[in-house]
Amino acid sequence: AVVSTQSTGKLLSVMAPPPEVYFKRYTTEAVTAGTAPPPPPPPIGEFTAFGISHNPDDPKSILAPLRDYGVTQLYTDTADSIKELKKINASLLVNFLDLLDILIKCRASQIRIQKLEDIELLFCNFHHLINKFRPHQALETLIQMIKIQKEQKLKLVEQVNSKVETARAGIFTTINSLPSSLSCTIKEEQTMEEEVEGPLRQGPDAREDGFLHAVDNLVDMDLET
Repeated sequence: AVVSTQSTGKLLSVMAPPPEVYFKRYTTEAVTAGTAPPPPPPPIGEFTAFGISHNPDDPKSILAPLRDYGVTQLYTDTADSIKELKKINASLLVNFLDLLDILIKCRASQIRIQKLEDIELLFCNFHHLINKFRPHQALETLIQMIKIQKEQKLKLVEQVNSKVETARAGIFTTINSLPSSLSCTIKEEQTMEEEVEGPLRQGPDAREDGFLHAVDNLVDMDLET
């Protein structure tokens, strides 16, 4: 809500400041340079939003009963929400059929207006009950997001492991094919395999050193022959 003062003629915001005050601080340059202000901390205790005071410690402050808004509440605060939703849903169907019957037989009847008001009241109660499930919906949405992220990370790990195994198999194939063109003894071949297989179990740095060392031995043996 924005009002103007007669003395100065300026526009004053009685609620939140205009959005322009905020988005100009979060330009691409400001975010890249790290000069954009950090987000405000979450409110602790009672706070005001859109001119209405809220208290997180009081559940009625977040979703007050319908009677606090001057609307007739068709169920008790301790009633089972799911059962009440089913009842209201059935009542909506019955009242809608009644409204159709009234429109067919006597469109100008005052009962039509009363029936419309009954349907509106039912929808208000139905909508209010649905809003009671919003925290549960948010929790379930968060759980699904975490499950999706977990599955994506597991697939990524499997792909990395598959590439590692493929690279390892290629290295072994290459090493095993080298002695076929050289006149190496069985003992020398076993020594070479032990030198390569040992570092493969120790890590990428030791694996590379072992491979290069084995290749150097093969080259030396070839030069000697």
